Parts: sequence; C-alpha cells; structure tokens
Amino acid sequence: MSAYTETDLVTTIGQLAGADLSDLTQAQLDGIDQFHGGGAEAVDRLIPSLDLSAGMTLLDVGSGLGGPARQIARTTGCDVLGVDLTEAYVEAATALTSVARLGARVQFLHSDIARLQRSGFDAALSMHVQMNVDDKSAFFGEIAKRLRRGACLAVFEVCRASEDALPLPLPWSIDGTDSFLAAPSDLLGVIEDSGFTALEWVDETPWVLQWFDDLGSRLAAAETEASLPALLADGPTRMINFAVALADGTFTVHRGAFRLAD
Repeated sequence: MSAYTETDLVTTIGQLAGADLSDLTQAQLDGIDQFHGGGAEAVDRLIPSLDLSAGMTLLDVGSGLGGPARQIARTTGCDVLGVDLTEAYVEAATALTSVARLGARVQFLHSDIARLQRSGFDAALSMHVQMNVDDKSAFFGEIAKRLRRGACLAVFEVCRASEDALPLPLPWSIDGTDSFLAAPSDLLGVIEDSGFTALEWVDETPWVLQWFDDLGSRLAAAETEASLPALLADGPTRMINFAVALADGTFTVHRGAFRLAD
C-alpha cells in the first residue's frame, strides 16, 4: 500500500487554514511543505554543501510539496527542477510556488528520475526519499548521470540501525511493503559506488529528536490548523512512530555531502 495517496492538497490546505494560500505566512508554510524530519532547519543545514549561487541549477529528487526547492532558490538565487512520483504533490508544489512568485525559477515534474531527459545540473538534493527505493544503486546512478562533473549532492536520509520490527504506520510507509531502509554504512557505500566522493556523513539523529521535541510548540506558534501531520492520512500517528523509532535507536537520520568525480 502506497503512503502517498493524498489528493487535492491545495484545497485541503485552504480548508485547514481557513485562508487562501497567499494569506499564509512563511512560518505557516514551513509547517506544511517540508515533508521530512527537521523541516526548514534541515534544509538550512544542507545548503552550504550544495555550493549554489545565482545562475546555477539544482535537481531536487523526490521534491514532495516543494518546500526545500523554494527555500534553496530564495536563499541562493539558483534555479530548481523538482521531480516526484506523486502527481498530487507536484500539483501542490506548483501552486505553492506560484503563490511564492518563484514560478520562473522553480519548476516541478511528475516523473521518475530515470525518465528525466535533462542533464548538466550543478547540484542535486534528496531528502527522505531512498527509504522507498529498493534499488538504491540504480537510484543514485540515475542522479549521477544528470549532474555535471564535479557537481554536489546533498542527502538527508533515514537509515535503519536495528532489526527491530518497523513501528507502522510511518510517514513513508503504511504497511511496510514499500519501505527499504538501509544501514548507514550500506547507504554511504552505495552513494560512493555511484561515483560520488563523501565530504560529510553526519549522524543528525540527536538534532532531529530535539526538533521533534520542539515541534508541538512550533505548530502552536504558527496559529493554523494547516500542518503536515494534518494533511496526511493518520499523520500524527505516523509522525509519532517515526520519532519513537529514532529515540529507541531503530532509525537514524544521516546528513551527507558528496561531490561527483571530475
């Protein structure tokens, strides 16, 4: 069973918020459009390793609702192309980008990375994506094919640190059939074998746990019913299960910075 079955998300966001998208503050949007542990703050931790500036291009693989893509475009001045397998997410990401007046520089495609025709990107990003990817070698190999030589790759990914049973449902999997978690060392090895040199490989689990501890107060301060957990089917339970699995050592979250060989 797929975990990504939400539809007409723009309407749902408006109904939960009781307002048009254009009336939401950036803080409110940050609680909606960042589909990963750590939220906008996690993106801030990745931006320096992407080495981007105006006129450069970023490929966001598994771009979700587009929060990281828009944040990076605003911060660095770069252009971004996001690709995602869930059509409803691409539609919502496009609508949110239009409201943010970033449509000229940030675009989204409903596509598998293997079907993407464009190449020559200056950097790539993947946040909480490979947990749903069985063939990780093919996944990172396809990313490498679409980058120029010497390009940067930043990842922020969930890994499995024990063989304990999955605490289902999770943000990326309802019944476990589409969850393919790797040990941190194995995931690192796959990325390196795809042509990338590791510059950083950092266990961010303690930081993400603190972020979860503070999540309730941040959502309350945003003063809106529109939040990522509210958008997802059984969202609060899925988020809690994820946080508990991080706390008990079942999962870790690793941040990685890589460079494609020249």
